[in-house]
Amino acid sequence: MRLATRFLLLIGFAACTQEIVQEVGSELVDAAEKGRVQQVKDLLNGGGKVEAESGIGSSALMAAALNGHSEIVEILVAAGADVNAQDERGETALMQAAFRGHNEILQTLLVAGAHVHAPTPSGVVPLMHASFGGDAETVQLLLESGADVNAKDDDGATALMYALLIRGDAEVVKVLLDAGADVNHTNDDGWMALMLAEEEDYSEIVELLKQAGATDH
Repeated sequence: MRLATRFLLLIGFAACTQEIVQEVGSELVDAAEKGRVQQVKDLLNGGGKVEAESGIGSSALMAAALNGHSEIVEILVAAGADVNAQDERGETALMQAAFRGHNEILQTLLVAGAHVHAPTPSGVVPLMHASFGGDAETVQLLLESGADVNAKDDDGATALMYALLIRGDAEVVKVLLDAGADVNHTNDDGWMALMLAEEEDYSEIVELLKQAGATDH
C-alpha cells in the first residue's frame, strides 16, 4: 500500500536530517541542531549566512524547528531566515515542527508567514505531518490557521488517514472529525478511514468514525 510507504518515509526523515547535519552540515546548521544559542548568535554576528544548508538542503531554521529549539528559531527568523524554504525532499521548517509537536515554534513560524498549505512534491502538507505525529494541539493550531482538513496527497490520502497508521491517536481523530474531515473518502488504493482503523484494531477510533457516519464500503 503506497500510503504505508509514505508513512515510513515520514518516520525516517527526522533521523535522516540529524545524521546529515552532523556529517556535512555547516557550522550554523550544526549549532542550531544542537541548541547552542550563543554559538548561533556569534556565527550570525560574525557574518554567517542565515540560509546555510546541510548536505540535503536543510537550513539552520529547519534543524532548530525539528529539534524544538524555540529561542534559536526566533533568532533565525529575526535574522531573515526563509520560513518557507524547502530541503531536497520538499520539507519545510513548519512541517518538521508539526511532525514533532513543537507548538511554540509552530506559532512563531506561522506568524512569520509560513505557508500552512505548502506541499512536498508528493502532496504531503503540514496537517498530515501533524496528524501522523499524533499531537492534537498541533493539529488544532494548523486547522485554526486555515489548513484544509480534507486536503489530499498524490495518493489521495487525507490527514485523517495519516492519523490512523502507527500511532492512531483518538484525540487527533476527534479534532479532525470536529473540523469536518470526510470519513468516507477513499484514497487511490481503495482504502477508507474505517478500513484503516479496523485493520490496526483501533477500537475507540472505529467507534468514533462510525458515530461520524463512516462505512467501510
